[in-house]
Amino acid sequence: MKSHAHFELIRMQAAATANAEDARIWRWYADLMEDRRLVCLRCGLAWTVTVDGRLLARDPSFDLAVRTAYLHSHVPASLNPAMAT
Repeated sequence: MKSHAHFELIRMQAAATANAEDARIWRWYADLMEDRRLVCLRCGLAWTVTVDGRLLARDPSFDLAVRTAYLHSHVPASLNPAMAT
């Protein structure tokens, strides 16, 4: 029974971490949209996410496209092929 309680604690901590990360991603999205720096377009079967004129993500899932763009935007340009000119 003790291991079940430990597992539940780990699960709750993981959920709290995921919720905090979701909040960061969607705050980033909302801030850039408000500043008109982020554009989301449906192109064919995929969503594209562009920030400051640079394509950062393309995915059939809107959620995954935004999450990928967030990750790409937080990697130094020298290490990020999506940010290459």
